[in-house]
Amino acid sequence: MSSSTGFSQRLREYILKKHGSINSFCKAVGIKYPAQMTPYLQGKCRPGKKLLERLKKDGADIELLLNGYIADAPLASLSEALAFSCSRMDIDNLFRQVHLNVGSGIERFKPVIDAYAIIDYSKRLVDMTGSIENFLGYELNALSDVGLDSLIHPEDYVLVKRRLERQQQDNDIVNFHSRFKTGKGTYMFVEWCLYIKCKPMSDLREYTMILRRSGN
Repeated sequence: MSSSTGFSQRLREYILKKHGSINSFCKAVGIKYPAQMTPYLQGKCRPGKKLLERLKKDGADIELLLNGYIADAPLASLSEALAFSCSRMDIDNLFRQVHLNVGSGIERFKPVIDAYAIIDYSKRLVDMTGSIENFLGYELNALSDVGLDSLIHPEDYVLVKRRLERQQQDNDIVNFHSRFKTGKGTYMFVEWCLYIKCKPMSDLREYTMILRRSGN
């Protein structure tokens, strides 16, 4: 995924969160034709000086929109960390780069991540490199092909299932706090999020999951 695509995702999130629609944003910043925003929102080009000035006057954090991080932020939220990583690497390589060592000067942004996994269209764990098993206290390969619903407390999985059924857009990031079943049979509170990725030439969706122990 290119840096322009990463910018477009963050720009869309900013606009919808603050203004509710592209049209409302354009009216607020003096853009006559909303279609002018299409190349930026589709990741086809980076913003020029004029658009950046409009965004700045609108109250946007330009550094965050352009680069996906705030220079002096000591710790990123889990969802921001996933969005940041996905804007700089192919989804197939994300689990290998989960600690976000993707370039010089990014160490201070590095979040605390305890585990990661790739989940297929049927919500089964298919690629883990052992990190999630170690995190939850299972033997190596014990969770291979295990369904996500088997790992999450049934009460919590109701919410997970409902949100995933409702939120199925490509490149979406969905956040959760859930109880995960450990190798000892007890439950651990976990903060985690999923990055949704559509398989090429298909309606099937795959997911990258990163997790860390919750403070709950």
